[in-house]
Amino acid sequence: MGLVAEKTEEEGSLMSNALLNEPHLVELLQCPDCRSRGLVVKNIELVCSACGASFPLAGTAPILLRHDNGLFSIDDYRNASPDLNDRKIGLVRFVPSPSVNLARERVLNQLRTILDEKGICNILVVGGGSQRTWLDPLLRAVTPHQVVYSDIDSRADVDLFCDGHELPFVDESFDAVVTTAVLEHVFYPEHVAAEISRVIKISGLLYSELPFMQQVHEGAYDFTRYTLSGHRRLFNQFAEIDAGMVAGPATAFVWSLENLALAFASQSNLRKLIKIIVRLGFGWLKYLDYLLEHRPAAMDGASCTYFMGTKTNMPTPDSEIIAGYVGAKTLQHV
Repeated sequence: MGLVAEKTEEEGSLMSNALLNEPHLVELLQCPDCRSRGLVVKNIELVCSACGASFPLAGTAPILLRHDNGLFSIDDYRNASPDLNDRKIGLVRFVPSPSVNLARERVLNQLRTILDEKGICNILVVGGGSQRTWLDPLLRAVTPHQVVYSDIDSRADVDLFCDGHELPFVDESFDAVVTTAVLEHVFYPEHVAAEISRVIKISGLLYSELPFMQQVHEGAYDFTRYTLSGHRRLFNQFAEIDAGMVAGPATAFVWSLENLALAFASQSNLRKLIKIIVRLGFGWLKYLDYLLEHRPAAMDGASCTYFMGTKTNMPTPDSEIIAGYVGAKTLQHV
């Protein structure tokens, strides 16, 4: 079942949501509580036609969380709204990032080109944050793909709120998934990776970025780091198209230098001042990563890695992943 045919004027306003505006996408939704498909709009909520559970909306974005989710409560999202303002104020807005990104635009354009050849595709962004403003123009530059943005952050600009451990979509719903700097912030990365794989069609595409040599950047919601080999193993259900370095040892060094200085400060304004001083004084070092991009030895100290692959019927053997190690270490256990 999809959207009900008759809608009140108020319900009709919900159709400004990119997800709810497309009946074929709504039909891909499944109930977070009973995992059945068949959510319909009723009284400004999504209601499961199987178990009767109802899921309110924050503005126009459905809150598709299990009612017994122990960490994220539906009620906490009822008044959620995207934070579209630039949070950087004063001189901070002129301070450069400590990182480079050597891969994202190039590899996402490669992903888009592959999808363009298939026609209009369904793309899910897991951990959308505020990426819609730049990601939509990139992914939809040639073909008007259907891009659905999801996140658990109540300030995110999304089409739905959901927990990555329980993506509210039926199996093989999407032609591609994009997830950048997300799995380090979840309790069970393997579980979320399996959910991402589940909702991608066979031969569908994945683009993922994950940090390795990188300090805590999301406080209490920061749990895990991965080498490139670990990143590859996490998505072993995908055949590799491309993988490598997002940012290298130079970026990692700038992060480390900044966090060394920050270790001596706890007051908010002082920490901001330290970031300004370090980034203006030493941020230029990050550009050395452009010289290290294709040096295997640099991968052992990469700040962040990427992986792009296509979903297959059989997982990549662990032996193949180990044989594909990129780095300078020559250790062998057998």
